[in-house]
Amino acid sequence: MTAKTKKRMGFGLSGMLILATIISTIALIGMKKPAEHKTEVDNRITVSTLEVKNTEIRSKINVIGKTTGKQKIEIFSEVSGVLENTPKDFLEGVSYNKNEVLLRINNDENYMSLVSQRSSLLNLITKIIPDLKFDYPKSYENWKNYLENFEIEKTTQNLPKAENNQEKYYIAGQGIYQTYYNIKSLETRQAKFTIRAPFNGVVSQSTIKPGTLVRSGQKIGEFFNPNIYDLEVEINRAEIDFIKINDKVELTDATTQKSWTGTVTRISDIIDSKTQTVKIFITVSGNDLREGLYLSGNIKTSVKNNAFQLPRKLIVNNNEVFVVENNKIISKKVNIVQTSEEYCIITGLEDGTLISEKTKGIHNDMSVKY
Repeated sequence: MTAKTKKRMGFGLSGMLILATIISTIALIGMKKPAEHKTEVDNRITVSTLEVKNTEIRSKINVIGKTTGKQKIEIFSEVSGVLENTPKDFLEGVSYNKNEVLLRINNDENYMSLVSQRSSLLNLITKIIPDLKFDYPKSYENWKNYLENFEIEKTTQNLPKAENNQEKYYIAGQGIYQTYYNIKSLETRQAKFTIRAPFNGVVSQSTIKPGTLVRSGQKIGEFFNPNIYDLEVEINRAEIDFIKINDKVELTDATTQKSWTGTVTRISDIIDSKTQTVKIFITVSGNDLREGLYLSGNIKTSVKNNAFQLPRKLIVNNNEVFVVENNKIISKKVNIVQTSEEYCIITGLEDGTLISEKTKGIHNDMSVKY
């Protein structure tokens, strides 16, 4: 074999080897699996939402308090003397009708002084009658009739009016006016020896018994109307603007489950600096009520239009909520109308607004799904 032939054979083998390599490479490439397409991962958090549906809302404010007698008085003696017996003993629990005698203090001494002064007045008028007949004939008949109708045992009537200043000075000079007003003073004092019931009620405290000495200014007891009570309660100052006089209150005794309807009758103007609360007073009446009874209930406040109630925990930054718009979190300010322990009543959001029920771990412009 010539050198030329060997050379050609070498080129041929090299070409075949290259061709085989190319074919093998193509085959291997054909056997490779196509590159897999990676799916994008959605890292957005899922939030539940609350849809706003504005409506008319009559909110309720929870209250609790203790009943005290609305008509309740302490009885003090304005005069001194020995307490006398009366048809009813002035003892705790005893009932009286209006104007019925509660207590009677012995008035013998005062009465004798009163009768003595009336007798003096009678004598003074008797002495001036002859002079009046001649000096003041126009007034004579008036004074004569007054004298004829004068009764020592009865309340002294008003004196006749003087026709002129000269007559008035004459009457005054005889000591008639002075004696008359001494009598009226004693008559006023005389009435204080008998204490009458100012209204239908019950004795709630008695500190004295018949036969004992009563001193002027001494407390004798307490008297109250058992049919009407005040319930004193404290309201958060943020809620006080929603309570009005005559608002109705449903009240319940937790022990007996009995209920009554009360009415807001007074609202204090003072805010307690420590508790930031305001006192209101609810008047309630009915059967089975007692003083010192604890009652709880709800005040039905005025109606609020276009309002929405939501859990209090959804309020952030004092007056904002997180809403979902176009799959993004947005904070919006709201007007808080009323706040209770669990709920808030708000205005300022349109119907259909979606409020995020998640408040932690989210922020403005955060992408979410729901």
